Amino acid sequence: MANILEQRGFFWWFNESDLPARSKEAAVPGLLTITDDGRTTLQTDGPLCGNDEHTDWTKPRSFPPSRRIAGLLDTPGDYVLLEDLERTDFSFSDEAPQSQEFTAEYCTKRQFAFPNDYEQGQFTELRVEMTGLEEWLDLDSIVVSGQDADDDNTVRVQVSYKEHRISFPVLGGMLLVESLTTGSSLFRLTDHPRRSAEFKQYLYIIFRPDTPANRQQMQYTFTKIEELLALLLGTYYRLVWPTFVRKEEPFDSWVTIYSQRNAPTSRPLNRYFCWVTFERIREHFGQLFQGWLDSSEAFGAGFYLYIASLRNPHVYSEDRLFSLCSGMEALHRRWLQESESSPRVVQAKERVQRILSFLPEDSSDLKWLSKRLARAHEPNLEARLLECLRQLPIQFAKGELEKFAKACADRRNDISHEGGPRSDMDYSAFHQETSRLAEALDHLFHALLLYKIGLPTNVLFETLTKSWVAERQIKPALVEVGLHIQPPAQSENE
Repeated sequence: MANILEQRGFFWWFNESDLPARSKEAAVPGLLTITDDGRTTLQTDGPLCGNDEHTDWTKPRSFPPSRRIAGLLDTPGDYVLLEDLERTDFSFSDEAPQSQEFTAEYCTKRQFAFPNDYEQGQFTELRVEMTGLEEWLDLDSIVVSGQDADDDNTVRVQVSYKEHRISFPVLGGMLLVESLTTGSSLFRLTDHPRRSAEFKQYLYIIFRPDTPANRQQMQYTFTKIEELLALLLGTYYRLVWPTFVRKEEPFDSWVTIYSQRNAPTSRPLNRYFCWVTFERIREHFGQLFQGWLDSSEAFGAGFYLYIASLRNPHVYSEDRLFSLCSGMEALHRRWLQESESSPRVVQAKERVQRILSFLPEDSSDLKWLSKRLARAHEPNLEARLLECLRQLPIQFAKGELEKFAKACADRRNDISHEGGPRSDMDYSAFHQETSRLAEALDHLFHALLLYKIGLPTNVLFETLTKSWVAERQIKPALVEVGLHIQPPAQSENE
């Protein structure tokens, strides 16, 4: 496992005037390590804790939130602040020199010393560099002209570029897509010759809240951006560590906050593998972000279970189908659940009561049957799947969707109630059918969530029928289970 950071430095207790290592001048040398998934460990060459502090290994060794460790790393100007600490060493007090080890839930890194009143709040901006997603954005703008030579052999090459700044108002702030191009002289004070020159464009997604936010709020927004991109990309692409901009005097400070999470994706994404490129939804990006925020909060598990399947696609086919069916069932309950006062529900409940009325009031059979029939009025899984899938703005040939919903429900029920295939089906055939159903349901569930958060119908239809992903993945998976998307004209005539 690679490390984001592995540096030596000096460390002390932040704002703890009654402790020996209370300041930079009284600091203890040590080694700070942050792994690529955000796990922070500090090994000190001397004691930060006293001999009687957290020496009992059998008891919790966590520190209260007020106890924080500050540090100055061996790179000039790099300061860190470690929070939510736990002591993890098993050293004895008579060891010389006495080394100690700590883990931290959060490590904040910046290029200036932390003010004495520093708290994880007053953040005015969240900046996420789109490393690896440049092709998805397709906002490259650097243009290099051909060479022109003067009589004195001076060769001139003109470089031009556009600095993008695309803004989207959202509830509670502003979402932006911006570019920053480096390589030119910042202040143009000199044209001194150089041996080399490099122009490079950096692309960012930025969120600016209307009012300063705390760490938890900004990290929540970061997660929501990552989840929305997963839906648009069709794969869970883990973004690089974000930068938090904090309001301070005289200048705002830029910090990076490391905490445990999955490591950022290292391989750049090919735009032809994406469900929806930024170019296709450029005008709607802010609306889609707001739609994802609103819908994920409103529908809960119905959305999160699908996102979980994108985060971890390497599961057994039974687990995949079970999770997808459960997610769609949860979505139906929060989105399309029939009212308790609807005629069908009322009629079903009355039927149950008529049946129960034939049993004596003090009968144990009545209590048992009442529990069994308490939810008899609710639609079964097949009906829930079918009603959800019918919300898609696409049509299939007659009867195809009904057969597909029944097959998914049957196999899910086999897994739930039989533990696998029934006696009339061998496991190989069961596994193959489950895999095909899960793959097709995954694509339809994906399309349904995109449609629900506001993806334009024409963009969704093109993705499902004409895109590279459609030709290589979506349409073959649907055909395998007997689903054929109908052209819009044909759908209208049916």
